[in-house]
Amino acid sequence: MSKENRLTDIIRQRMDSADGALPFEQFMQAALYEPGLGYYDTKTVFGEKGDFVTASELGPWLSLAMADLVFDAWQQMGEPKQWTLIEQGSGSGQQMAALLDILSQFSMDQAGTVISVEHCSQLRERQSQLFTERDLDVRLVASLDEIEAAEYVIYYSNELPDAFPVSCFHYKDGGFFERSVAMQGDEFCWSDADEPMQQAPDISPALMKNWPDSYKSEWNPALAGWQKQLSSVIKSGFIFTVDYGYSHQEYYREARVEGTLLAHIGQTATEEVLTQPGSRDITAHVDFSALVKAGRDCDLTALLWMSQGGWLAQSPSVQSLIQSLAAQNDAVSMHLLAHAKRMLMPFGMGEVFKLLVQSKGIEAKKPGYLNQFDHLDAL
Repeated sequence: MSKENRLTDIIRQRMDSADGALPFEQFMQAALYEPGLGYYDTKTVFGEKGDFVTASELGPWLSLAMADLVFDAWQQMGEPKQWTLIEQGSGSGQQMAALLDILSQFSMDQAGTVISVEHCSQLRERQSQLFTERDLDVRLVASLDEIEAAEYVIYYSNELPDAFPVSCFHYKDGGFFERSVAMQGDEFCWSDADEPMQQAPDISPALMKNWPDSYKSEWNPALAGWQKQLSSVIKSGFIFTVDYGYSHQEYYREARVEGTLLAHIGQTATEEVLTQPGSRDITAHVDFSALVKAGRDCDLTALLWMSQGGWLAQSPSVQSLIQSLAAQNDAVSMHLLAHAKRMLMPFGMGEVFKLLVQSKGIEAKKPGYLNQFDHLDAL
């Protein structure tokens, strides 16, 4: 029996135990993370041979811009000789390796402890091989729970919370009905609960009053737990989150009647999120307003929120490389510049991807070169 069929059988068994319908959050958890069977444990996820390409596979741009943020954060922490660098959801490990290489060229003390947090065993194995080949001293762990709390921590992630399992709802007849997954013949299908939810998602009533009947969307209950975990690991330091998403007002606008759930398979996005669990990635955009609120509730202070395009365009290291490549005007340079354009421009990844900067335990401020591009007040 194939891994996909074994995973389908497991999900069916859980449905039977749940009276025939499984909350979508549990379905997504199994489809992505079931040990040995879920998408991230069995598929070639990243790169040209994978199902999607992240910014880390599009040249050095994200690592250059992240290096500028890390350097600024290190200076704001008082230029400590002992500090910790953490990446979560490191995937192939390419971004961590590139970032460490770039940081070695800065006039700063290198991190005494470097940690990669990656839930999936297959990806940890790939990282271990990469870091060994590059002679990089990186500690690999499966979760934040394995890390002891420390002072002077700089943490970052790229496309992490979009893969947290989400809960789905159907708003109709003035109530929230949870959307679950059931079986119709041999296929998975959506199924609404018979009764309205007793604990509805925290969505602004001002937005809800404009919704058409039969409005569908989702919310991410895992954000609060994640922010609490980060706060327990970081006594003082900075958190940089890069992901695609919106403000609360934009996320739940009246025209977004089907939410943001998507699947990715074979470099193609599809709305078929229930088909062949384990064969495809499943994601939802991030509600950054909810993320900032969850952080505030556990002593994380939001400093800046802005588009990825604006952030990269203002990064000194990115600007320097763009100028250098433009002067060379050869095929390799043009190829790298094309990738930069994809990450910077609104029609590519520049607008929907965002950067959120948070701090804890220090008198911190947003990087000076990004001051005028901050849209935190929109959250």
